[in-house]
Amino acid sequence: MRTLIIYASKNGCTEDCARYLKEKLGKNAVVTNVENKIPKMDDFDTILIGSSVHMGKIQKKITSFCRRNKSQLLGKELGLFVCCYTKEDEEGFIESLFDNELLNHATTTSIFGGEMRYDKLNIVYRKLFESLNKVEGFREGFTEPEIKYDEIDKFAAMFTK
Repeated sequence: MRTLIIYASKNGCTEDCARYLKEKLGKNAVVTNVENKIPKMDDFDTILIGSSVHMGKIQKKITSFCRRNKSQLLGKELGLFVCCYTKEDEEGFIESLFDNELLNHATTTSIFGGEMRYDKLNIVYRKLFESLNKVEGFREGFTEPEIKYDEIDKFAAMFTK
């Protein structure tokens, strides 16, 4: 069974998760950025689609890809994942990001967590975080987000037979 992993990443976290997922799935998995030439989907049994989340939305290129290829995706085993800082128990979060028909067709969906890569932020966001960090109590109770490798492992297990 061949698997195609398609992702969009803003600061590299989703790319790292997609590559880790590929390692877990083995030699029959191919990973590609949605911005690159996508291999022929007919050559794959399973399609896994992932995106970073920014301002409550997945990357536009992933949304466009899913819309353009919806009928073909509905004929494949499908998995959907995101990288973000949302708590797992936030009801309906992942459902707000993807097309309902794709969500209902997907074997599984998952939130892989994420990382704040401050060095990759644009100047505006870097300055914003620098300013906020100077505010007394801003980081109180804040836990730095992290990639949930155990979630990626569970997701991968759904597609290894």
